[in-house]
Amino acid sequence: MAALELISHYVCNVMTSRIRVRARLTRWLLGVLPLLLAFMVGAAPALAADNNWSLSDRAGHRLTAQVFEQPFPEYPSGMRIRFSALDAKTILDHKAELVLSDSMGQEWSLPNRSEEMVPNDGSTVPSGSAQFDLNALMPRPSEALPLHLAVPTSNGALDFNLRPEQVMELHAMGSVQGSSDQA
Repeated sequence: MAALELISHYVCNVMTSRIRVRARLTRWLLGVLPLLLAFMVGAAPALAADNNWSLSDRAGHRLTAQVFEQPFPEYPSGMRIRFSALDAKTILDHKAELVLSDSMGQEWSLPNRSEEMVPNDGSTVPSGSAQFDLNALMPRPSEALPLHLAVPTSNGALDFNLRPEQVMELHAMGSVQGSSDQA
């Protein structure tokens, strides 16, 4: 009988201890959860800007595009767009600017920042990739107008029309940039 009481007492202590741990964990989670949600809501526009796009033109050229914040402190901060060719034959230009235009005749030239893709040690920039400075996209394009890209290559520009959601993302970058400037 004494062994049964010892086992019962041990089980009761273990269960009480687990209940206390769960209660502490629950209180901690309830304290941290609002902070986490506030952070996520505040960071939502910046996170939305981290996107990958697929682009293809009428001639069959295919590129991926990624919009992101420049992560390296040795380069000027700001938003970038990086294009990567999906075939080995397409060689992107590392000197020419990216040209965007809308259906109303507004045109933007974005500086080439391909050198930011490699360390400052003299490494060569990959021939199938090029990167451009989206901070030059001022004023931001209208979300209601179609946008056209002319991506520079060694054989001339490749022409792409952006989908409406891509245009909206570029337009919305103005609010993301504005909120980070206020910080």
